[in-house]
Amino acid sequence: MSVFKKFFLAGFIAVTAASGMSAPARAWDCIAVSDEGTYGYSYNYDGKDAAVERALNECAKRTTTDSTCEIVECE
Repeated sequence: MSVFKKFFLAGFIAVTAASGMSAPARAWDCIAVSDEGTYGYSYNYDGKDAAVERALNECAKRTTTDSTCEIVECE
């Protein structure tokens, strides 16, 4: 195998391995809705718990005390 092919192959392996190690972090987005129809949402959170809490808090700000908010979507 020529020197050029060896360097090319080594570079290809290095780039392929590095691209597998740099996977993007999971970002969480959630939507909460009350039985009144008010809503709250969160987006781009590192953790699911924080995203859920933010969506519920945003919904609660728009909701009367007689209503409760529930998470309807979180991914």
